[in-house]
Amino acid sequence: MRAGVASAVLVAWLAVLAPSLALAPADGASAALGASETASSASPWFCHGLDCPPFAVERRGDGYETRVYPAGLRWTSTTVTGVSYDDAVSTGFMRLFRYISGANEAEEKIPMTAPVRVAVAPGDGTFCDSNFTVSFFVPFQEEEAQDVPFEHTESKTQRNLPKPTDPDVFESADAKETRVFVGAFGGYADAKALRDEAAALASRLEQDGVEVAASAYFYAGYDSPFRPIGRHNEVWLKPEEE
Repeated sequence: MRAGVASAVLVAWLAVLAPSLALAPADGASAALGASETASSASPWFCHGLDCPPFAVERRGDGYETRVYPAGLRWTSTTVTGVSYDDAVSTGFMRLFRYISGANEAEEKIPMTAPVRVAVAPGDGTFCDSNFTVSFFVPFQEEEAQDVPFEHTESKTQRNLPKPTDPDVFESADAKETRVFVGAFGGYADAKALRDEAAALASRLEQDGVEVAASAYFYAGYDSPFRPIGRHNEVWLKPEEE
């Protein structure tokens, strides 16, 4: 990651997530899936009080869970093409951060959400460019109650956001219900960690007789770079038929 871009990303994350730094478990609980921060929490602990996309846990396996995300979830996205995962994700993050900071037709500041989702579509061959689509979840309407149980948040309405001034930033929506196999891991995620965790998840699924799509996978990150412990990262794989 280039030093200038890295510093900008650190400052951006600190600005939007610093108030939630104390919320992370300090005992390695980042590997836990689907757990709530408190009994009354409206979202899983790893969302740190930010708006998160709703999901239902269909089943739990050995070191992973199967989640179903409802159709129609909206994201603010940008696609970066390149060989380096770290550089591409840094570039994509900063495009989106500038958008929510006011680089839009209304010059409106838009709340940060979680996770930062990255769809990775690997290129063919060792040195071929890959496509990295980086996305921020579109936040919910301000006037809607924030204490809705997480399993019912699909009934909440996402905001209508202003158009971006950057032509490389666009709104996307999940056209259909999305089923993913999710593996969680702690620490700081980089390209090698993501590849290793994706391979480990695929291996666990293979042992359970589950086949996954080989063409693409997702990374979901929930933490500021300034959260040194209790970090929560996820890798998502899709079933083969999808």
